[in-house]
Amino acid sequence: MTFYAFRLLSPVMQLYWVIHHGTYLAQRWDNESGVNLYHCAGDGRGFFVEVGIDDGREQAVVLRSFVSSVPLEDYAQGMQMPE
Repeated sequence: MTFYAFRLLSPVMQLYWVIHHGTYLAQRWDNESGVNLYHCAGDGRGFFVEVGIDDGREQAVVLRSFVSSVPLEDYAQGMQMPE
């Protein structure tokens, strides 16, 4: 699936597609909620999707999808490379 086709899906279908076809990569903490990062294969390098919990509805939601590597820096801060 391409990034642009993914963005045209409804939020419910985006979440379904990510959970079934995405590859889990990492987790970071935003306030007190965890945000999970997934990679989705597509044209070129594919794209990334962040899935978090909507505290008001207490259910998983797609928070953001992107192709840039800049947002990945939020995840790199918590990683430690082996010596």
